[in-house]
Amino acid sequence: MSEQNVNLILKQNEKTEEQVVVSISAIIRKLKKYFAVWLLVAIIIGGLIAGVSVFFRTTSMTPVHAIVSFTHKGIEKGKNPDGTDFDYNTLKSPEIIEAALKECNLDKSLLEPVRRGMRIEGIIPEDAYQRMSTYKHVYEAASSGQLAAATAMLDVSWVSTQYNLTFNYKESGLTRSDAVQVLNAMLAAYRDYFFREFGYNEAFGNSLTAMDYTEYDYAQAVDMFRTELKRLNRYVNGIAADDTARFRSSETGYTFADLKDAISSIQTLDLDLISSYLNVNNVSKDKDRLQTYYEWRIENLELEQKANKEALSAVEHAFSSYEKDQVIIFSDSVANTETTLSSEEYDKLINRRIDAQEKLTETNQNIEYYKQRLATLKKTSASGTAKAERIEKDLAKLKTKIDNLIDLVNRTADDYYRNVALSDSYNILVPATSAVATTVQSGIKKAVVPIFGIEAVLLMVYLAVSFGQALVEETRKRNNKLAAERAAASGAETDEKPEKSDKKKS
Repeated sequence: MSEQNVNLILKQNEKTEEQVVVSISAIIRKLKKYFAVWLLVAIIIGGLIAGVSVFFRTTSMTPVHAIVSFTHKGIEKGKNPDGTDFDYNTLKSPEIIEAALKECNLDKSLLEPVRRGMRIEGIIPEDAYQRMSTYKHVYEAASSGQLAAATAMLDVSWVSTQYNLTFNYKESGLTRSDAVQVLNAMLAAYRDYFFREFGYNEAFGNSLTAMDYTEYDYAQAVDMFRTELKRLNRYVNGIAADDTARFRSSETGYTFADLKDAISSIQTLDLDLISSYLNVNNVSKDKDRLQTYYEWRIENLELEQKANKEALSAVEHAFSSYEKDQVIIFSDSVANTETTLSSEEYDKLINRRIDAQEKLTETNQNIEYYKQRLATLKKTSASGTAKAERIEKDLAKLKTKIDNLIDLVNRTADDYYRNVALSDSYNILVPATSAVATTVQSGIKKAVVPIFGIEAVLLMVYLAVSFGQALVEETRKRNNKLAAERAAASGAETDEKPEKSDKKKS
């Protein structure tokens, strides 16, 4: 009888032992386990960073800030409301700083330290920055044939309409509260400067009010008043041309049309009456001196007349020889279309011709006026003191009326520019402040970036630790399971060996 041996060989899958498997449930368990710890640490560290930032913000001499904006017509091209070049450095000009120091009752010796500590930076919107960056990319990528078009595209500039003012007051020795007051006073002083410079003309009547007409002969005083009224009338007409809503001042109750009528009334009823009385009665302080004045005025006006004629002739020649640009539009029809484009230069020539003609006409009228007065002066003998006293009283009344009228014009124009024409041209978007809440808010804003960075690192650590702990736990469980399986397999092999021995004996 033959014997048969059965050998059972158990093979462990080595690849299975090397595999590491982490279940989602294990990771979630670890995330829940360490969530409270992570949240507590994150809150503590975030609070510490914010606290340190607020502490240094409130205790250190950090600069104060303010933001202003300009929205008047032409600012996008770097122009002031009157067409001159815009200069944002005027915000920290000595005139503005001196006015602010005076308002804050501070010594003028701080002017230079304040000026050195002031920095102004333009704020460029994101869309404008992207547009300029795109144009630059197109220019760099353009081939030789497209270079001209790309260069034309690059003919784009951006002028900031918002500006950030930063006042570093360390050198000045001011406290933070004083620095805030100075900066805000500067912003208010610039507002007054802006409206005074580009709105109503505060110094409009200064030339007349500062001049003593009594030092001149009566006819010369009349000429002074006449010139001032013409100037005042041009000023009102210029504002009225832009006033499409027929503005009525809430302060004076006048419209610019009312002011024009008042000027015209003084010219025709008061000034012309005094002038005619002077001519008819030949009232003068010094007849010979007045005759010399008339002769000088006629000679000077004749020279001016000659210059005006030459200027008008030059403009007429340029106007007659100027040709507008034409564009020919080709079509399928027999006749092509020609279109004349509007030209800014052509419009300027028209305005120059009108101005030159007006100046020449006014000069001619003045020459005739002074010639008539000179002829009357030579024919008529001088009047007595009674008529001179009457002229002096009339001139005094006229002076009072003109002064009142100039005040009305200035106040009405001030109201118009401040509340209509330039109401939104200059705005203080963010004033400087030393309030505790604002300072704390500023400190928190400064701490946002570092807090965000550190919190992101903590989150990564939290996720990494949770994943690592889940991996260790799953690995340990797997190793224990494999160990148990190996132990069970070893026990089964030991049990089978005695049975084989028994079979062999039998």
